[in-house]
Amino acid sequence: MFEKINLLEQNFKQSQKKLEQKKEKIPYDVLGRSLASNAFYPKDLYLMLLENQISNILFLNDLNFKKDDFDGVIINTFLEDIQNLSLFRRYSQKPIIQFDFIFDEYQILESLVYGADAFYIQPKMLTTLQLKKLYNFAIHLGLEAIFFTQDKSDINHSILAGARIFHIEDEELLKFLPKNKAIISKNIKHLHACIKE
Repeated sequence: MFEKINLLEQNFKQSQKKLEQKKEKIPYDVLGRSLASNAFYPKDLYLMLLENQISNILFLNDLNFKKDDFDGVIINTFLEDIQNLSLFRRYSQKPIIQFDFIFDEYQILESLVYGADAFYIQPKMLTTLQLKKLYNFAIHLGLEAIFFTQDKSDINHSILAGARIFHIEDEELLKFLPKNKAIISKNIKHLHACIKE
């Protein structure tokens, strides 16, 4: 367990360094102005989940795939270039979810600019106030956040932040979720999505 936490913290620090470098190259206001030329408005992932339009989500480690039996796609921008979001967006109408360590409004704006419909957020690494601030900013931009919850504490922080979509690995955690929350859980190759009723 401690190894997982140390790895998470290590990755989080690495993401912070990468973000500072990005901010030096492309300042926040320049990034924001690029929205004027953005042709893609984000899809409402929560509504799509409510209406059962999404049940299988493919986790892409690279863009070389041939399967088409999925309703949405997760692109790991921690390992891959964020440009892959816009590349996939140009050629697919499926919802795109960004997987990275999101902890700053700059990253959320960047997600929108590059064509994401939603992004993952790690409650374990942020305070409830930080989560709420980031989530409100995302909703304001039309994006949705998926809260990656690993324990009851993560769920509590996420609920207080206003979360509507939860990624849950442990089925025991389902009992702590209120009704009308969207749930994404892992299977062998795909993630499966449903609504808690």
